[in-house]
Amino acid sequence: MLEFNLTNEKLILFSAKAPQVKHIVDCFITEIKKDSDYVVAERNFVTDERPLLAFHKGDIIRLQVTEGLEKGYSYGSVVRKKVMFLEEMKRDTPDFGWKFGGVFGRAGAFPTDCVRPVAAPDFLSLPVDRRAELKGGAGQVAVTSAMAVAVASSAAAHEIDPTLEEGFDEVLEVDENVLQDTRYDMVEFAKKYFRQPTAKGASVKSKKPKDTRDPFEMVRFSKSPLSESLIEFTDPAMNRVATDIFLSVMRFMGDHPLKGLTEQEVVNTFLKLIGQFGLMKDEAYCQILKQITGNTSSKPDSCQRGWRLLYILTAFHRCSEVLKPFLLKFLQNASLSQGVVFQGISKACEQNLRKTYRYGGRIIPPSSMELKATVAGRSSKRQLFLFPGGIERHLKIKTCSVALDVIEELCYEMGLHRLEAVDEYAVFLVTKRGENVRPLNKREYILDIATEAEPMDCNYSLWFRRVIWTQTLKFDNELCVTMHYNQVLPDYRKGLMNILPRGKVSEQLFLQISKLSALQHRAKDMTFIPSIHELSEYVPPLLFGKQPPQAWVTMVTQHMQQVQTLNPHQAKAQFLGLVSAFPMFGSSFFYVQSSSSGSIYAPCILAVNQNGLHFLNKDTHELQTVVPLVEVQSTRTQRPSAGTSYPYVDLTLGDLTTHRVTQIQLKQGLELCRVIAMHVENMLSVREKRFTLPPSEVTVL
Repeated sequence: MLEFNLTNEKLILFSAKAPQVKHIVDCFITEIKKDSDYVVAERNFVTDERPLLAFHKGDIIRLQVTEGLEKGYSYGSVVRKKVMFLEEMKRDTPDFGWKFGGVFGRAGAFPTDCVRPVAAPDFLSLPVDRRAELKGGAGQVAVTSAMAVAVASSAAAHEIDPTLEEGFDEVLEVDENVLQDTRYDMVEFAKKYFRQPTAKGASVKSKKPKDTRDPFEMVRFSKSPLSESLIEFTDPAMNRVATDIFLSVMRFMGDHPLKGLTEQEVVNTFLKLIGQFGLMKDEAYCQILKQITGNTSSKPDSCQRGWRLLYILTAFHRCSEVLKPFLLKFLQNASLSQGVVFQGISKACEQNLRKTYRYGGRIIPPSSMELKATVAGRSSKRQLFLFPGGIERHLKIKTCSVALDVIEELCYEMGLHRLEAVDEYAVFLVTKRGENVRPLNKREYILDIATEAEPMDCNYSLWFRRVIWTQTLKFDNELCVTMHYNQVLPDYRKGLMNILPRGKVSEQLFLQISKLSALQHRAKDMTFIPSIHELSEYVPPLLFGKQPPQAWVTMVTQHMQQVQTLNPHQAKAQFLGLVSAFPMFGSSFFYVQSSSSGSIYAPCILAVNQNGLHFLNKDTHELQTVVPLVEVQSTRTQRPSAGTSYPYVDLTLGDLTTHRVTQIQLKQGLELCRVIAMHVENMLSVREKRFTLPPSEVTVL
């Protein structure tokens, strides 16, 4: 007997040649482990020590080379199977959807005896190649080798290994002792990493005296534009980029003529240059810190505007690991200093930077309205969010507020405090009067979404909805009950939540539908008997025609006597409790126009829930076929082809070794991709908590 310990099951086979089979399989397993850079955790390793890597049993760890490790320790980072959104991996392309990929977390040291070698995980896929942005002219890396290790550490890491994925919920943390250390003053940074003195001194064009390169002066305000970068780069083209960035800084601060440019154009140029040349992020930070230190400008608001620009920069770009402690110390010193007028904004800059490290930074330059507010010192705006049923909530949205912040605040108002509950909700961007509906990624910045949507549709709206329904319904909070009731009600009235019988309807179903109708009527705070017209709204159309209208009135009247004692909140709660037992409760519904699969008869209805993708008959809602979530590998939207009105979605189904692509045509392509992604992410999250081991050796019993 052979026992195979697989990812999700144990497979037992009987064979007269069990030892030989085991030997062959073990040979293959040994071969794929050979020279592998991956290990699997055999037990939990939990620690709070910053240099060490904490992990759980079953985690896959990628080994990395480093020096100075203690005996018995290795160094690496945990790699996880994550949903990777195509629109984030391939910006400025029409590709939308998602796929599985490997995402690497924080690296650290760990005991070697906690792990064993394993083959590279089969879900690894390389994100879009980012190496191009790191190169200067003639394809040469634009930074010196010493600086690659130091100031440009993050960018250099991607140059060496483009499979590393940014934005793995990185937390901006620096040891408190480091922040007290004088070695992390900007003067010390200048000594180590700024351009070294040259024999020629100032540039030929400069009329200024010979540059003494005093570190103290190098980090202080300059009335003249730079002739070269502060940080030394090997590619001369980087000097031009650095001087252009510095001109933008001076123009925004009012220390250089705008020359016909608007403030918004100056900021856009500033952010665009930093985005195009990734290595210039630290250069830009150093330039602004220089201009707000010892500011002696003749313009009274120069220093204040410099801080405003720093506030914008921290919302868009992170700095390198080397500059991080210097920058944090600068900001914290400013926020703690007594009598300093920039205490508030320095603290706000630090908060922006922490958000940028966690969520990756904003990508859409601020609108003219947002920029005016920022310059005026206003860092937030009131944004309308709509609950189901048109309930309005205005929230204060800050520069770096993301969708997750909104979800947490609205969930808190509904009395939902557990992290698992928050994961089940989403914010949707709705444009063109409801024709385009897009669920937002929880990491997306609200002001980015608003800035992008405003020119396309000034009447855009942001909806708050529940997508996943695994957590138990709560009935103690009135807003929570009303929100869920309003969201479920339209789908119930269309008859989408249960199978509609073709023939005779049972008496039990008539009674159930009658009670639900009475509860709907009471939820509107009505006490009198509903009219036939009202009942036609309460009962799904196909069921309403199964008996005469007066029969419905009689049945509902009986139930009205039973629900009279309930208040509207209780009626809604009881309605939800009854409907939650229906087969398709908790589903997101989509109308499919056509399909390439022979097992899917379109037009049909697609119901997506925690159990998979259910294709239903469009009239009776009988199940045609179901695709479990574990079989969904990726989705991708395609624009409508010539002569068609709706986009297509390619569903890659199966596993990574054998899969098939099913193409379906529907109006809400992107919404479908995001909803499926949320369910798959939830499934992966549940699996991770089980700490199951990946495929291991074969045992002969």
